[in-house]
Amino acid sequence: MDFSKLQRAFKSGENGTQIQTSNLTNLPSNILEAFIPGYSLISKVILDTFGFDVGIVVSVGLIAFALLTSITFLWSKASRLFQKYCMSSVFVDDGDDLFDGIIQWIAEQRMAKVSRSVKAVTRLGTIYGDNKVDESDDEEALDANGIFNFGKWAAKLPPRYEPYFGSHRFWHAGRLYVFDRSKRERQPSIWSSSRGDEELIELKCIGRSTKPIKALLSYIKTWSLEKEKAMTVIRRPAGKDRGRGAGSWDRVSSRPSRPMDTVSLDPDQKRKVVEDINEYLHPSSPRWYATRGIPYRRGYLFHGPPGTGKTSLSFALAGIFGLDIFCISLLEPTLTESDLNRLFNNLPRRCIVLLEDIDTAGLLRDEKSDKKDDAADGDDRKRGGSKTSGQDFNMAELTKAIKTANRKDKGGDDAKQGVSLSGLLNAIDGVATHEGRVLVMTTNRPEKLDNALIRPGRVDMQVEFTLATRDQIRDIFIRMYSNENDKPVKKQSRFGITLAPTSNGTSKPSANGLAKTPNTNGTTTPKLTNGFANGDAKKPLTNGYTPSHSAMDQHLDADLLRRLADDFAREIPEGTFSPAEIQGFLLTRKKEPLRAAEEVQEWRDAVVEAREKKAKVVSVQ
Repeated sequence: MDFSKLQRAFKSGENGTQIQTSNLTNLPSNILEAFIPGYSLISKVILDTFGFDVGIVVSVGLIAFALLTSITFLWSKASRLFQKYCMSSVFVDDGDDLFDGIIQWIAEQRMAKVSRSVKAVTRLGTIYGDNKVDESDDEEALDANGIFNFGKWAAKLPPRYEPYFGSHRFWHAGRLYVFDRSKRERQPSIWSSSRGDEELIELKCIGRSTKPIKALLSYIKTWSLEKEKAMTVIRRPAGKDRGRGAGSWDRVSSRPSRPMDTVSLDPDQKRKVVEDINEYLHPSSPRWYATRGIPYRRGYLFHGPPGTGKTSLSFALAGIFGLDIFCISLLEPTLTESDLNRLFNNLPRRCIVLLEDIDTAGLLRDEKSDKKDDAADGDDRKRGGSKTSGQDFNMAELTKAIKTANRKDKGGDDAKQGVSLSGLLNAIDGVATHEGRVLVMTTNRPEKLDNALIRPGRVDMQVEFTLATRDQIRDIFIRMYSNENDKPVKKQSRFGITLAPTSNGTSKPSANGLAKTPNTNGTTTPKLTNGFANGDAKKPLTNGYTPSHSAMDQHLDADLLRRLADDFAREIPEGTFSPAEIQGFLLTRKKEPLRAAEEVQEWRDAVVEAREKKAKVVSVQ
C-alpha cells in the first residue's frame, strides 16, 4: 500500500484546496474562534489586506498565557503549602499596644524606605517636641516680630512612611521575615453590635518554631520602651462603640514623667509615700502578703484644697516606678458596676488606678442601706439618745429627697444603672477583684466620703495637701526661674526624690522692717526692692518697666535668685494661696523674675479682694 499517496489524499480537499497541518504555533481556527469571537473574519481581513497570518501570533500568545496561568496556580498552591507546613506566624491586632510599636519600628527599617507600596502618615510631632526636626526650622517659623507660626513649622516636618497593606519582606539578625498588613471587618461581640474595621499584622518566618518571631517582638517591645523610658502612659476605658468588649483600656496619651521635686508637698510626706509604695512593689512582697492571708492591694487617699498637687503627685509616683496610669471617671453615664468590675479585672500586674474627685462621683447607697440608716435614725429618736435639731432634720430630709429624685431621674429599672457605693467597694476589694495595683483616690472634701470607703484595708494611707507654705512658695519661685546651667544647690534623698533647699538659714525680718538675707561670708544683704538692693539706680524703659524687665532677668545667678525667692515668699502669707495659683501668676511672667517680685503685692491684694467679694455674694444668697 502506498502511504505517501494516502497522505497526499488526506491533505487534499474535495475542491482541490490545501489543508494546513496543526502545530503548537498555529492552532486551528475553531479553537481560536472559541477564545476570540469573530477571529475567522478578522484573520481573513488581515490576511487579505496585509498578507500576514495573524494566527501564529495569537496562538503563541494563548500558549504563553496558559503556561503563565498554570505556573502562577502551581506557585500559589506550593506557596500556601510551604507557608502551612514550613513557616510559622504570629498575629497582632490593632487593639494591642504592640501594634503601634511594630508599625513605628518597621517604618524606620530599610524595607520601608525602598518599598514601592508605602503609606504616608502626617507627623505633627508631639507637644513636647520632635527630635527629628531641625532646629533651623524653629527659627524659620518665627516672623520679623518674633511670632511663632505653627503651620509654617509643621510644614517643615516630613511625613512618616510605613508599609501599606500587603506582604513585605525584610531581614533582621540574619533571618528573613515577612510582614503582612491587612484589614478585616470587626466581628460584633456580645458587648457591642458595631462592626467597623480593624487592622491585623502577621509576622512570618521560615521554620516550624515561633521563637525567632517572639525574639523579634521582644526586641521591638524593648526598643519602644527605650524610646518612652522618660514618658508616663495614660489610659482610659475604651468606648463601647469600638466593639472590643467591656473592660478594655485605650492608650489616650503619654507625657514626660514628672520629677518628684516639682510636687509641692512636705518632703517627709513625699518620702513616706514613696517608701511605702516601693516596699509594696518589691518582688518579695506578694509572697509576704500571701503567706499571711492579706490581699495584695494598696490604697491611698490624697485630700486637700484644689490646686495643691494631688494629681501631680500621682503622676510623679508613676514616673518614679515606671507604671502606667489608668484613669476612671465614675461620673461616666454609661459606666455600670459590671463594667467597673471588668475594668479592674483587666488591669495589668502593676499599675496606678486613679479615681479623681471621688467626692463628686455621686455615689449612693442602695435602698436597703438607706432603709437601715432610716431605721437607725428612728430608733435613736425613740430612745432620745441623739436629739436632732430642726435644721439637721431638714437637711436629712433634703438629702433623702435628693437621693430619691436622682433615682427617679434614672427612671424605674434604670435606677440600678450607674455605680453605687457598694459596687465601687466590691470592685476595689471584692473577692474576685484584681491584686497588685496601686489605687489612688483624690478629693477636695474628705469629710463627704463614706467611712466604708476610706476604712483601713481600702485606704491604707491618707496624705493631706495644704495651701502653699513659705518654703513651698520659695521652691516654686526657684524652680520657675532656675537656669539649667546654674541650678541652685539641692540635696538628694532616696528613690530619686530631689528636695529643693529650704529657707531655714535665712534670718527673720529685723525690728526696723528691713529684711536681711545672710551671705556665704556671714554678712547680710538688704532686702531687694523692685529687684535691686536699696540705693541702686533704676532707669525706666520705654515700656514703663525698670531694667529688671530686660533680658538680664533670664541670667540671674543662683545667689541672687535665692534672695529674690526669699523676698517673693515673704510677700505671700502662708496657707492662703494654692501652689497652682502661685504657679499661674508666675507663668504670666515666666521669663521675668524681677517683674514677678515687683507685682506680687498687687496680685495678692487683688485675689484677696476678689475672694472677699465672692464670699459676700454667697452669704447674701
